[in-house]
Amino acid sequence: MTRDVQAVFADIDAQDLNKFVAHLTEDVVFRFANAEPVIGRTAVAEAVRGFFGTIDGLSHQLLGSWDAGDVKVVQADVTYRRKDGTSVTVPNADILTYDGDLVSRWQIYIDLAPVYA
Repeated sequence: MTRDVQAVFADIDAQDLNKFVAHLTEDVVFRFANAEPVIGRTAVAEAVRGFFGTIDGLSHQLLGSWDAGDVKVVQADVTYRRKDGTSVTVPNADILTYDGDLVSRWQIYIDLAPVYA
């Protein structure tokens, strides 16, 4: 594994949970928007699986990324395909903290209200 965020987000966009969680440490702390933090690969996979069940798909357009030691900040536009067949794009920022090549902490800043409006 490497710190290639394009690969991480490609696995998310493919909704491939096994590949996605392979980018995470076993004891990862993952917080999506204003949800409570989820701890551990298995718990993250279950939480993300639940979220994927509420949408028909998603895609990330990476706009930029910045490194500060073991921290990477990623700016993206995320397009969600809603269950009603329409799509909405919302801005987002992610802060990923690495332990080696794996993400040990992941905070996602995004407003999901437009996805469910």
